[in-house]
Amino acid sequence: MAARQKRNNRLQRLADLIGEFSMRATFRQTLLAGVALSVTLPGTAMANDTTAPAVAPAPAAQATPGSEQTSTSANSAGQANDKQSLTSADIIVTGSKTAQSAPITVSLTTTQPQAAVSRDYIANTTATADFNELIALTPSVSISGAGNGYGLGETKATIRGFQDGEYNVTYDSIPFADTNNPTHHSTAFFPSNTIETIVVDRGPGNASQLGQATYGGNINMYSRAASDQQSAQVEGIVGNWNTFIGRAEYQSGSIAKLGGARIVLTGQYLQSDGALTYSPVGSKNLYGKIVAPIGSHNTLTIMSTWNRNHYYQSDVLKGATCGSARVGANGTTALGADGQPLTQLTGNDCAVNSNVGLYGRNYGLGNNPSLPDYWKYNRTDKTTDFSYVRLQSDLGSGFSLDNRGYMYGYTNNTLSGNTGSVISGFSGAGTAASPYKTVAGPPTDILGYDKLNKYRVFGYIGQINYDFALGKIRVGGWYEHAVTDRHLIDLDRTTGGFSFNEKFNNGNGTAAQLALPPIAQANLAYVQHSSWNQYQLFGEFEFHPVEGLSITPGVKYVHFERGIAAPVNQKTRLPLYTSQIWTKTLPFATINYMPTSNWSFYGQYAQGMYVPDLSSFYSASGTLSTALDALKPQTSTNYQLGSVWHGNKVSVDVDGYIINIDNKIGTCTTTGCDQTLLVNIGKVRYKGVEGSLSYMPVRGLTLFGNGSYNKALSVTSGAQIAKAPFSTAAGGFIYRNAGFRLSFDQKFTGPQYASEYTGSPGYRLYRIRPYSIGEFAISQEFKGGLRLGVTVNNVFNSRAVTAISTSASGAPVTGGFQSGYGQLDQFSYLPPRSFLASARIKF
Repeated sequence: MAARQKRNNRLQRLADLIGEFSMRATFRQTLLAGVALSVTLPGTAMANDTTAPAVAPAPAAQATPGSEQTSTSANSAGQANDKQSLTSADIIVTGSKTAQSAPITVSLTTTQPQAAVSRDYIANTTATADFNELIALTPSVSISGAGNGYGLGETKATIRGFQDGEYNVTYDSIPFADTNNPTHHSTAFFPSNTIETIVVDRGPGNASQLGQATYGGNINMYSRAASDQQSAQVEGIVGNWNTFIGRAEYQSGSIAKLGGARIVLTGQYLQSDGALTYSPVGSKNLYGKIVAPIGSHNTLTIMSTWNRNHYYQSDVLKGATCGSARVGANGTTALGADGQPLTQLTGNDCAVNSNVGLYGRNYGLGNNPSLPDYWKYNRTDKTTDFSYVRLQSDLGSGFSLDNRGYMYGYTNNTLSGNTGSVISGFSGAGTAASPYKTVAGPPTDILGYDKLNKYRVFGYIGQINYDFALGKIRVGGWYEHAVTDRHLIDLDRTTGGFSFNEKFNNGNGTAAQLALPPIAQANLAYVQHSSWNQYQLFGEFEFHPVEGLSITPGVKYVHFERGIAAPVNQKTRLPLYTSQIWTKTLPFATINYMPTSNWSFYGQYAQGMYVPDLSSFYSASGTLSTALDALKPQTSTNYQLGSVWHGNKVSVDVDGYIINIDNKIGTCTTTGCDQTLLVNIGKVRYKGVEGSLSYMPVRGLTLFGNGSYNKALSVTSGAQIAKAPFSTAAGGFIYRNAGFRLSFDQKFTGPQYASEYTGSPGYRLYRIRPYSIGEFAISQEFKGGLRLGVTVNNVFNSRAVTAISTSASGAPVTGGFQSGYGQLDQFSYLPPRSFLASARIKF
């Protein structure tokens, strides 16, 4: 009996070896050159998702033996981006464990500059971080707006000088954005517990990359993966400012009774007082996804997430005032509010009567009901949801289908006690006999408003793929319908009633007066309904003429119709009912060549576009119709070259780019022009170089760094545009050993200007000095599933200026140009050093 058992054991080991050899052989033959992968190698996937695909690998160019692959959760059918991907370059293929171990890596098969953020980094960085802060380490990216603490206030990301709204953000390849302009709210939809990985594409992508702003790049997030293994975990996190986060996650594993279906559920609760004074925040999130095979050739995915958050923050103020401007003797040397030369703006030594002088750099809101910054006057509540249903089908003979329908919604209810430039002035709520704008109100009452922004978006994406010996053809389309309601109603925040302080028809009979709303609507700044119907059609051919070479020409047609129905339109307060259509055909061509298994070269030519915002309808002048007909979408023409090399100990990637922007949209400023109209004002030229390096000197230790030099010059002025840093850099290390993890990273943001160049011959105002911020994390996993960790953000407690909201109030003027800083300039600073301690138990 013992001999028989030994023989059976040897046979079983032999069978295991044969199975392992077969799996590795299949793995090596998986397509490398830009084709979406459909096999994940256990132990190397960034997404920790080793689910077997529901469809077979594409019959295309073979990988060179010895290469290694890692990926987003996309590799498995029903996850994010698999064999039928819409953005195949987002499948991360590496050639070494060094590249896999780094927090940021690049695919060997990419066709444009790229940075993929690993799940390991997301899981071990600051738990409150929003999706912008999760990409902060990537090249050419800078972040602003984190003054209340990471993840405790909405942030904005800049990529190569492109601002939010000039690039796409997607979730499982579905674009999402606001409906008045394609900007994003970083804390509104997807906290980090709903994100598996993120890929930052610094370019428009291929023709199959969808989005309203396929222009300056793409931030592609992928949803939490559904694992084959059953597990559950709960986590508690505490930190500065009474911050508490509670998280829970459940993985069903493969459910045999449901044909191998997998379910993942996760939730998060967050509350914090915030780093800024009287600026508490709170949020709740629920997320669920099921991935279910239907027969042997179909996979159904259903995903839904819901988010609710609130915060106390000024809706008008964009920072803290620093004080009065000063000018040197005889006006020869201009100094800022901090007494420093104009080229070195630091936000130090502020005036004693300024916000910073009175309350310090942590000023947010106050506690005095007689002032408009009283915290209870300034509350925002947001509710969002995002859901989709996806069906992937393998039709055989190389054909496959990918169909997905989705919807998402956003509701923003804001109450504000700040006046600023939003409301023209306070004149009171009248008398009991005449409740409208007839007499001045009490001068002690606080003016404010109620603001609503509510939209619902419905969409469908369909794609058919054909895989054959020479490559892959993708043909598809995207349709989307959106409806939006917005209003701003004047309030007396002291009494809680309406404030009738807008212009109205006073009955004098002039054409201008007759066009205004009646006195009963003098409390309405705007009431606006808008909609869009857009579709995009695309086709591309991923051609493999020889092994290791991938050439992908493509074309996309964009058709965008935006309409507005406003009884009281924004800014003019006149009624407006109109619509406009913009169309464009965009060509694409990319190439990727891999001479060896771990070295590739790539190039891209691509055009992108930016559809005009809803604000292009804000004028009701007699020339609006003509201006809309003449207004062209902003367009970009991208030329990019790069190389990726993943060695045994070292991983390197470098790239260079030139991006030409035409038809830039802005406000008409010429003499006699209607300055309420948006027009095409000129051109911008972007160019730069970027690179990153990872090095593994010993097992378990990975050193990494990256940097960029970025120019974004206005063709008209020849000057760097505002909010575009000249350079970025990042560096750090990660050490892992037997459940122990230790990491540190530091992000550097180079000098930038907070405002555009005005043409002043002697001055370029508002230059923000370079700054950097570091993060330290340490954790230990113990037997039994317990994990303890500590994260330190802003390790060196830098309080540098990151953004400035400019004001001409109180600013000195020399030769007709502003030559110093305004008394009401508002400064935003890095948040102070903070700590988070976490305890997680996994079952």
